[in-house]
Amino acid sequence: MSELIIGVDVGFGNTKTSHKVFSSGVIKHSTKPPISSMVVETNEGFYSVGNPKITIQESKMNNEDMLVLTEAAIAEELKMQGMTQADIHLGVGVPLTRMGAEKEPMLDYYKRNRKLVFKYEDVTYSINLLSVNVYPQGYAGIVNYINKFSRLAVVIDIGSWTIDIMPIRERKADAGNCKSLSLGTITCMHKINEHLREQFNGEADEILLKDVMITGSSVDLPPKYLTVIQNDLKTYVEDIMGQLRALQFNLDTTQLIFIGGGSTIIKNFLDAEKYPKATVIDDVHINAKGYEDLIRYQIRNGGLK
Repeated sequence: MSELIIGVDVGFGNTKTSHKVFSSGVIKHSTKPPISSMVVETNEGFYSVGNPKITIQESKMNNEDMLVLTEAAIAEELKMQGMTQADIHLGVGVPLTRMGAEKEPMLDYYKRNRKLVFKYEDVTYSINLLSVNVYPQGYAGIVNYINKFSRLAVVIDIGSWTIDIMPIRERKADAGNCKSLSLGTITCMHKINEHLREQFNGEADEILLKDVMITGSSVDLPPKYLTVIQNDLKTYVEDIMGQLRALQFNLDTTQLIFIGGGSTIIKNFLDAEKYPKATVIDDVHINAKGYEDLIRYQIRNGGLK
């Protein structure tokens, strides 16, 4: 059986591998859905993955949703290679501020069944988890970039629910001063729709809001809606910069590295002249790729278990 390394980044908004991304929604069905697209079948039932998002909860380990999303992600990676069976070194992550509390429970969650047999889109997959490896989100994504950073930097990982902030001093992570803020893109979208309801008695679907976040505009929105959304996104960016100032980061002397799915908002709506030390690494797959790189490093150094 082939041996592979696969990183899976399960977020509240999206699930990412090094090649694929899909919405982190799971709906359980009592009977088989009529359409098999993005449907996982296990001994426990049938699960459609995609929209809507998983419910925000204290821990993703409270139910089987994260495992179902991981199985779908693995299947998507194997499908690309024309494979249905593999021995896998799995890389997953938790926020750096939660590593102490969540690493061992995360390992237990995935290791309780190292043999995974399931169907995805009516195709049977057989997976042996050779190892499960939990890494800090954010740090895993930038580990291959860190030697290129300024001596004083801060990584801002903008996710769906939180923004994780990691200071970098002398190109080393300052783990003791990491912060997590409830200022993710979901919060931003809620505020935008509040304003749209106030002004036009209507909302913009998340698909259209994401279009503006990713591209800066949208041909599918009325101009009056687009103006409100763009202005709110500019305000959101300034709110983030204000939070960084409140945390005592000097934005004139500290390199700002924005990563994560929300980094496209920074790319499109940050005033570059006002913040010349801001850098955007626009790669939604960055953490999943980082997990895989760290596994390879551990394999070379005999550190996997």
